Amino acid sequence: MARTSGDGALGHRGPGCRRRHRHREDEGLQRGLPVPENSHFAVHGTPDRQARHARARREVARDRTGGRIVCQEGRRGMSATLDIVIYHNPDCGTSRNTLAMIRNAGIEPHVIEYLKTPPARPLLASLIARMGVTVRAMLREKGTPFHELGLGNTSLTDDQLLDAMMAHPILINRPIVVSPLGVRLCRPSEAVLDLVPAPQRGAFTKEDGEKVVDVAGVRLGPA
Repeated sequence: MARTSGDGALGHRGPGCRRRHRHREDEGLQRGLPVPENSHFAVHGTPDRQARHARARREVARDRTGGRIVCQEGRRGMSATLDIVIYHNPDCGTSRNTLAMIRNAGIEPHVIEYLKTPPARPLLASLIARMGVTVRAMLREKGTPFHELGLGNTSLTDDQLLDAMMAHPILINRPIVVSPLGVRLCRPSEAVLDLVPAPQRGAFTKEDGEKVVDVAGVRLGPA
């Protein structure tokens, strides 16, 4: 089941005394670092499952190349939670397809419904910078108050655009995916395949019927 995080992931404050500990882990996640052994991003369960997960971590460490993480335990059938976060809108087909492709790799990401829990302003600015795009490029026009707010005015500064995004989170384009392999606005949704640190487990077809991955887990090219 997805962990829909409202306060624990990527800079969102958690309750009580765990706040500082989580903040340190979140800072590491923002930099794309591996998750600590005792991280709140780890998979929890029975002692036997925890032991299997510990073995999986050792295999992960042996199979790391240039920041790429492959979860061997996930390949054997356990749905592993790695340090992948998706800023998600469940009402958006592109966002749903993106989330489904992450799960098709056997990874259960941290799902943040950003309309309910928008990222803090410094975090949003950091994500945009890591994507290597402009603040304006992250503005969504369709179905938003973009025109009503006069955001098409090219004289507006980045700070003013960020102010608008904070006041109206629907203006933040989606979905944004954060993984050890980078940060990206996944439009089209198959762009997420470049960020998923594990192979697809089988065929994947988008909600509109477009085939993206074949039965062998191989990404298909444009028709």
